[in-house]
Amino acid sequence: MKLPALVLVGSLAANAALLALFAYQPALAPPAVRDWFVSDADQAAQRADALRLQRERADADLRAEADKRAGVWSTLQAEDLRTLIARLKAAGFSPVLVRAIVNARLEATFSARMQELIGTVGDAPFWKPEPFSSYSNAKFYETQSQIYRDRTKALRELLGDDFYAAGSGDPTADQRRQFGDLPKAKIDLIQRIVDDYAEMESQVRAATNGIALPEDRAKLALLARERRTDLAAILTPAELEDYEMRTSTITSRLRTGLTLMDATEAEFQAIYRAQQPFADLLNPPSIGGSIRFTAEDSRLRTEAQNKINDQIKAALGEQRYADYARASNYDYQNLHRLAQRDNIPVEAINRAYDLRLPAAQESMRIHDARLDPAARNAALQALAATTKAKLVANLGPAVAEDYAKNLSWLNALERGYSLRLSPDGRTTTYMAGPTAPKR
Repeated sequence: MKLPALVLVGSLAANAALLALFAYQPALAPPAVRDWFVSDADQAAQRADALRLQRERADADLRAEADKRAGVWSTLQAEDLRTLIARLKAAGFSPVLVRAIVNARLEATFSARMQELIGTVGDAPFWKPEPFSSYSNAKFYETQSQIYRDRTKALRELLGDDFYAAGSGDPTADQRRQFGDLPKAKIDLIQRIVDDYAEMESQVRAATNGIALPEDRAKLALLARERRTDLAAILTPAELEDYEMRTSTITSRLRTGLTLMDATEAEFQAIYRAQQPFADLLNPPSIGGSIRFTAEDSRLRTEAQNKINDQIKAALGEQRYADYARASNYDYQNLHRLAQRDNIPVEAINRAYDLRLPAAQESMRIHDARLDPAARNAALQALAATTKAKLVANLGPAVAEDYAKNLSWLNALERGYSLRLSPDGRTTTYMAGPTAPKR
């Protein structure tokens, strides 16, 4: 055999042996060709081993990080909240996180007080209201409110300047809505003043036990004046007016009507400024229960309302004043709520509401005709039936029926009373028929 042939045979034999070795021990093969010698099952096992090792390393890293954090937290923990706050701040916790942690710690203390107050559902006999729904109980409500106030006070005393922490330190969207474009420092001062006076007002209300005497109302009025004085000391006149517009009971009472008439900001300001000087007369401080007005009180309130209406009409003009008067009427607001469920157009809602005026005018014509009682009642009942039919035509039977149920003026027509509206349309006088002429 020639030498080249021997070399070739030897090389093939060596390669065969090497391939056999790699097949038996794939790990000895070069990395570039190693996968050729590994079976599918072996490859799957290797991948599983690699993933297992990767998970073990990740788990070890997580345990190490958890142990590290647990060690940090154990050094920060303290039963005394002031100590805890100091440690959290020193560790670099943000004011927002500090507040959240302290708030959670306070929850345990005050939730126990609340639970003691309301008990459990099982503690109340089935024939009595559940304790936590007994808001008609003045003492219960005041005690519950006091728990909330005590918690807020404790949190504020613990956190100091960080009590109002909110993210970046800028006012929140809710604060912007309530306080306007005031800097955060002024917002914090306002909130502290308001909280302090709310605490004092609460003490006055609690002392009455639900029975308010004139001197109790005088105390609340004095606190309201002093609160305004304190606010005026930190706010400019323009800032104070803007804050009062945003938080006044006048504004709360006006919101529904202003929404329905789609008032502009300028129109709102004109309406607010007309009402603001008479706020205490029209909306005296309430302590609980209804307020009884004397005849003199009623006279003064009527005069004030007439002055307000004249000023608003002068500021808005006849048409927008009419829109305001309509949107402020309870019957119209109730009609608007009912009509929303059936997507009834605003034009139809307005036509239905405006039926009151021609019905009142026709009822007065019947009244002045001095008919005998039977004829008068029949005429007024026919007028009521015609008006109801017009309500159905504008609103549909379902909404018209629900709306008519609560219309005192329509019910009065059916009972034989005529209607007289005040010039602004706000007041309805029910008039029995005059005595029929003797024959």
